[in-house]
Amino acid sequence: MPETSSPAPLNVSRHLPSALRNVLSNWAGFACSSVIAFFLSPFVVHHLGNSAYGIWVLVGSLTGYLGLLNLGVRAAVTRYVAQFHAEGDDQEASAVASSALTIFLVAGALAIFLSLTFAVFLVPVFHVPDNYRFGARVIVVLAGLNIAISLVGGVFGGIVAALHRFDLINLIEVGNAVFAAGAIILALSAGNGLITLAMINLAFAIVTGLVFAGVALRLYPALSIQFADCDLAHLKMILSFGVYAFVLQLSYILAFYTDSIVIGAFLGVNFITMFAIAGNLMNSSRSLISGISTTMTPRASTVQATGGQGEVKELLLKATRLATLVMLPIAVTFLLRGTSFIQLWMGAEYGVQSGRVLWILALALIFVAGDQVATSIVMGIGKYRLMVIVVCVEALCNVVLSIALVRRMGIAGVAWGTTLPSMVMSLLFWPWYVRYALGIPIRSYLISTWFRPALAVMPFALLTYCIETLWPAPNLPVFFLQVGAILPTVIFASWYSCLDRSQRTMYAQQFVAPALRTLGWT
Repeated sequence: MPETSSPAPLNVSRHLPSALRNVLSNWAGFACSSVIAFFLSPFVVHHLGNSAYGIWVLVGSLTGYLGLLNLGVRAAVTRYVAQFHAEGDDQEASAVASSALTIFLVAGALAIFLSLTFAVFLVPVFHVPDNYRFGARVIVVLAGLNIAISLVGGVFGGIVAALHRFDLINLIEVGNAVFAAGAIILALSAGNGLITLAMINLAFAIVTGLVFAGVALRLYPALSIQFADCDLAHLKMILSFGVYAFVLQLSYILAFYTDSIVIGAFLGVNFITMFAIAGNLMNSSRSLISGISTTMTPRASTVQATGGQGEVKELLLKATRLATLVMLPIAVTFLLRGTSFIQLWMGAEYGVQSGRVLWILALALIFVAGDQVATSIVMGIGKYRLMVIVVCVEALCNVVLSIALVRRMGIAGVAWGTTLPSMVMSLLFWPWYVRYALGIPIRSYLISTWFRPALAVMPFALLTYCIETLWPAPNLPVFFLQVGAILPTVIFASWYSCLDRSQRTMYAQQFVAPALRTLGWT
């Protein structure tokens, strides 16, 4: 029997506060990252110009494919280390981590080789101005080095996630974002350009990887990473799970990185900037839901190991309802006020085209939050095979539609190519799949995930329409004040539409009553 130093199997209900801590820390990290991106994006666009910024986005899209070398291994590390830690089997957890590190060292070397190949053969394919071509090649190579470092560091990030310490993950990543943003501002203010930006990103990737390694080994001192522990059995274990996580990652990259490549190939790099403004807002919104979904894979694995399928069902319904409730006010704001926001944020010249793209993409945002959380849960319990295949088909449809529509409709056609397959998945596939995988009735899923959150957001939607029609915001501070003033309507409405009587009683005793006592009102 292997020696163990881990605690006894987890009592899930006892660890619910840690789940709340993880979600809240993810949201805090998202808030910090969003604030940084909000102020940094217009600064970078205006200092680089549309052409240079379009090249920056294009290179990010090209090298984003190198992220496929992850092969789903980080997700496998999180899933299996969480399982073995919960079972107290440190030896198996160590073997998984050691095998994963071996895979990523090989993948990192391949990433560097492929980035050199991209720089030589792919950059000339796109409409890159001659004066930017050398710089584009250099930043492709630097981005490949960045990917290689991130892959190796991903093993340790996966270990920290497996131990449910998303608070530490967010602290590290927010620190990285703050210092990197400061370095970027100083570099661009001094007149530097794309190559300097790529070097800054590489330097911070190295620092972040080292920090994750130190934190992971400190949190799990019984974990031993040795190349001698890498064996065929654990490589097969990792890759058998990783291949499905890999296909999911491939689908994500096809859906979100290919758009810029299609636009660059058919329309030119200036149009990438117009699309990327709306696309970045969508990615930020999805990151907010990631605050919930990224905690669900290790949480579902732990629940399955220590609880049962009934608890997994409850977890899915609660998490998808919360995710949809969080996402709907954002989707409503983008649909009704997106163009106004972009004009106030980036400038009037970006409002019409980027605003139209944002409106189209926001249609899918209404439904996608629950899908994102459900995906993480079914990955955590190992019921993902059919889901992965269908998601891959969705991504291929995205690419085909984007290419078919870009010539006829421009960047709006690329947006429709992304939105239509996503909506079909949300409306037709996911309600059926949660019944297939977990036995949750379709009606129960629809009511819990969509209908009840929609009721909570209706007053917010009505007030948003009235404000945009009668009192349009003259500047960004007023815009945010208007949104913040009506956002509490969602909280009050969700108290009745998203919680049953027993839940309201429980939360009132746990949160409301102590808050009132603290304020001296009871």
